[in-house]
Formats: sequence, C-alpha cells, structure tokens
Amino acid sequence: MATFMAAAGCDSASPAVHTIHTDSAGISIATAIEPVWGPGEGWTVEPEPLLEIGTVTGAPEYLFTDVVAAVRLSTGDIVVAERAASELRGYDAAGNFQWRAGRDGEGPGEFRSLDFVGTTAGDSLVTYDGALLRAQLFDPQGRLARTYRVAISEGEATGQGTLADKAVGVVDGLLVVRFIESGDEVPTGVVRWPLERLAALDFADGAVRSLIVLPGLEQVMRAREEGGLSRRRYLFANGPEFGAAAGRLALIDTEAWSVRLISPRDGATTAVFRRDVAPRAATAALVDLHLDGIVALAFADHQAPTEDVERVRRMWRGYLRAPHLPVLRSVHVDAAGHLWLQPYYVAGAEPPPFEILAPDGTWLGSVSMPPGLVRAFIQYQAPYMEIGDDYVLGVWTDELDVQYVRMYRIDKTSADRG
Repeated sequence: MATFMAAAGCDSASPAVHTIHTDSAGISIATAIEPVWGPGEGWTVEPEPLLEIGTVTGAPEYLFTDVVAAVRLSTGDIVVAERAASELRGYDAAGNFQWRAGRDGEGPGEFRSLDFVGTTAGDSLVTYDGALLRAQLFDPQGRLARTYRVAISEGEATGQGTLADKAVGVVDGLLVVRFIESGDEVPTGVVRWPLERLAALDFADGAVRSLIVLPGLEQVMRAREEGGLSRRRYLFANGPEFGAAAGRLALIDTEAWSVRLISPRDGATTAVFRRDVAPRAATAALVDLHLDGIVALAFADHQAPTEDVERVRRMWRGYLRAPHLPVLRSVHVDAAGHLWLQPYYVAGAEPPPFEILAPDGTWLGSVSMPPGLVRAFIQYQAPYMEIGDDYVLGVWTDELDVQYVRMYRIDKTSADRG
C-alpha cells in the first residue's frame, strides 16, 4: 500500500506530492518526485567557520600535511588523524591542542598507515590501518584500549585473494570494512571486477562477519598476446560506494539514483530510496573538462613542463570510456540519519550541492558546501567530512594548499514551515 509525503501549501487547492512511500515484503521504498524545500527554504552551511585549527607556520601540533579526517566528541573536543605524522591529535572545543597519540611503527598504538578515524560508544576512538590490516580502539584521551586483526573468518570468503581494503565507517559498535575479492577466475572485457565485500568487525568479540558481496568498479580486462591479462582504467566507470553513521549503513551503485540501506548485522536490505534520473552523455566537452581537472590534480604542487601535461592527457585519452557519466558519486550519512547524496561531477567541474534525504527517504532539497572545503571523490576517501546534526567538520585548504581543520554550522531555521 502506498502513502504520500505532501507539503501543505498555504493557498494550494491540492497539496503537491513530493515523495511516494511504499512497502514491499517489509522493505520500505521511497520514490522521490520533487523536493520539499521551495525557493529560499532549506538548510544552509554558513560561509564562515565556527572553528579553525591549523597554521602556516608555528607549533608542529597545529601543522597539517595529510589529514585523514577529524571527529567531534560529545564534549565538543576535536580529534584529528594526521597520516603524515602517524598520530592522533586531540584539541578542546576552542581548538587548543591537548594531546597526541601514536607514531610510525607496528607496535601497539602505532601506525604504518593511519587511514581512518571514527567514534563509537563512550567517545572511544576507532582507527584503521590499511597496511597492517588492523583496527585499534583508543579512549577519548588517546590511550590505547584494544587492538583487532581485520580479516574475513575462514570459510566466509567465496574466492581467492580476499583482502581488507578501506574502512567505511562505524555503525552500532561495528567497524564496517570494504574487502576486495578477486575470485578464482578473471573475466575479460568491460567488467565489474574484482568483487567488493562489506564485512563488520564487532568490537565486543573481535569477530569479522561478512555482510554482502557486490560487483566492483568497472574496468577493462584484456588478454595479452604473450599470455596473461592486462588491466586498464575505464573512464567514467560505475561502481558501488558506501556511507555509514548514526546506525545506518547505506550503499549506492553509481549507475542509478538509488540508495539501499542494509543491516550492519547481517547485510539484509531494510529500505530503498530512489529517483528517476537519466545519466548524462559523456560528451567530448565533458571529457575535456574532466582531463583539465585530472591535470590540475596531477600537478597541484608544481608547474609542470608542457610535455608532461600532454603526456598525462594522452594517457587518459587512451582509456576506453563509458558512453554515459555515472549518476551519483558518493553517499554520506549525518548524525541524525539523513542521507547526503553527491551527484556525479567530472574532475574539472565545480562540485554540485548535496541532495538531502530524510531518514524515511523523503527528498528534502539540496545543500551547498563552502568553497575550499575539501570534498573527496568518495565518502571514505581522505580527507572525509563528518556531518553532524548541526555542523560539518572537514578539511579546508587555502590558496597555498595549506590544510586547516574547520567546522561550519548548518543553519536549519529556514527549513521550518509555518
């Protein structure tokens, strides 16, 4: 049976239908028709930060080179994961340095590759080290509490070469990790390979349990004349992306405007939110704009010779490309369970606003981010943003590419409807 989300207009003869809510075999389905927020309504992220931590020169605890992420504790304190220094740094709510924990190494409390930081119950800090394939649990002052090995339990992996890759997020006392699973056979052509498996590490018992297996990122696999296979990038490839927070684990496949919520305990689908959006054609103009962005990223730290720039362009033009762009790029989950969907954009384009879904899938509208706030191409790629109920915490870069940790207020007052 279908129900309808309607906005009550003051003088409208019939209320507009914004989102259609249905149910199929116990799975909630929300189909977005149009946003609830009208012109001048909705949330805004204020342009000036509430808090800034960082400096161009000065004390080393305020110098950032490769921030993975920053998280905010219930006390208002901020913890920053600085990968270049292999350490966590704690700051009070005003941004004053308090403590540091960790260093380069393989011992307890050390990091070979500090790739993730998140929080769990009691403001405990969760880290993931992709080089050592381990998670570590710290208390809110950076003292090590426990270390975990991150590996699929024997018998759960369906193929060879299953390896933990990236931490997706923390949900209900579980660290969700993406595994790459190559399998026993390698297909050829434009294929979704290798597979991607989500699994959850339970902090209570240290067990890692498989949740779901999905087709991976598109790429081109070809047989070599001399034997074996070659792997080539597929331009504008589709693939799965994930977001996790506030008790919710969301996944998308970038080929469609659709979000699936799954249980972090057993991988069962609990809800589907969707919208009818046709993918854009991968035109020559968009390819050129994308290559402009790739070149800018490749030579962000120095002025490159013309021949180097042309070499990069030729390399990318040599890749086979999809006829259409992906529809979505990433999905984020905020502290209240709203979904922030990032429409796809090519590397040289201005990032579009996020599209916001309420926890029940109702399409609310869109929210723009302040310029200079770094937005990784995928949710769990550093530096990633933490989106709270009323703030955004992330990395901002100045014109010299110096990193600062900034927190911005989300103003929700204009979304109130009288």
